[in-house]
Amino acid sequence: MIKDQTLDEAIIEIARTLKALKKLRAARKLGTLALHDMTGRYSTVAEHAAAKRASLDLTRKLADLRQGR
Repeated sequence: MIKDQTLDEAIIEIARTLKALKKLRAARKLGTLALHDMTGRYSTVAEHAAAKRASLDLTRKLADLRQGR
């Protein structure tokens, strides 16, 4: 059975991931891009990394839900 605490943690991670993804999308639309040193291409490095971290944390919480922790 899924615990209430696990549900609350998953909801928090969902909100954090959504916020990071929206921030990444906004940065891309506004064109706040930085030139990447290695590739010479423009990218939103900080926003992209934050979105990846948030996504990974959400994946872990969803695994906890599936395991009933």
